[in-house]
Amino acid sequence: MNTIRKYFLKKINLSLNSIDQIFLSLTDRSVIKLKNMCPRSSVQFEEIRQEKKQLIMDVALELFAENGFHATSISQIAKKAKISKGLIYNYFESKNDILEEITRWAFDNIYLQLDFNRDGILTKDEFIGFIKATIKSVDENRQFWKLYFALVFQPQILESYAQKYTDKGLEIVKMLHEFIVSQGSTTPEKDLVAISFLLKGATLIVLTSPHFFLTNDIVEDTIDACFRLISNNKNTCHHEM
Repeated sequence: MNTIRKYFLKKINLSLNSIDQIFLSLTDRSVIKLKNMCPRSSVQFEEIRQEKKQLIMDVALELFAENGFHATSISQIAKKAKISKGLIYNYFESKNDILEEITRWAFDNIYLQLDFNRDGILTKDEFIGFIKATIKSVDENRQFWKLYFALVFQPQILESYAQKYTDKGLEIVKMLHEFIVSQGSTTPEKDLVAISFLLKGATLIVLTSPHFFLTNDIVEDTIDACFRLISNNKNTCHHEM
């Protein structure tokens, strides 16, 4: 009798354990499912939105540079980005709007580094920081800048870009000119042009030399060269390390 009783108790315990395991398994799956169904936070939504927006801009820039701005359609951008046309219009009103966002980012990425405190006066530290930030941005975003320059040098785009950014460009030239004068230059216009050529040459080397490795020494040498240009007949101004 005891043997039979033990047998049935054992079977019952096994059954109960099995039920417990099944219940726990179902509970775990339910928790995972509920977790996945939980609404995303506003931060997560904003991250997703920015990722989609950046994807559209990256694909559009590539097509604008390769095919020309006017030859590229919203449909082509959507197809290459593997998203719907409707989704693009959730972020941009038109193809021109995408172009405007790309050019704004490029301009701000470089020239917002020029006057950190926005007081309209360029200090030595800000000038040095601007040179470093410019070269670093080009080095770290080579593909973007290659495509960007291919885009903005398209005749109609270049004309439009010049019209939109003339006022901002004049503000930048004014700050640079005043800084060069403050450093003792008696030929600020000449020095400004020379520094502009020097920086453009440095960025061009970075962009066109795939195996070029940018070092801190190269950046510092570029800064030193800029300060050697800002000079008069009596002395040469060097930046403080």
